[in-house]
Amino acid sequence: MRKRSNPDSEQNIKRIDTKPRAKKQTHGFQVHFVRGPSTGTRMFSDAVYGGKESARKAARKYRREAMGDLPPRTTLSTASKNRRAKKSAGRKAARPATKRKR
Repeated sequence: MRKRSNPDSEQNIKRIDTKPRAKKQTHGFQVHFVRGPSTGTRMFSDAVYGGKESARKAARKYRREAMGDLPPRTTLSTASKNRRAKKSAGRKAARPATKRKR
């Protein structure tokens, strides 16, 4: 598994902390996922949820509930392999088995 740039981040949950010199400060966890046509993004701010750990717990709970109803993740390579397999199966069934002349 690759090392995450922010140790507070985990699968589908990113820790967002703006730099101290920024005009607006943002501190919290963002949950983001894509499953087929469904996309979900939600921000859990430390200030709203009463601290870093409360915001993390709320983000984890949202991720569990939201992703529980969605189909499993399919990657681009998995989807293209499935399409190629379907196409080749269709071609094999449509063509009669003949030997090619050289």
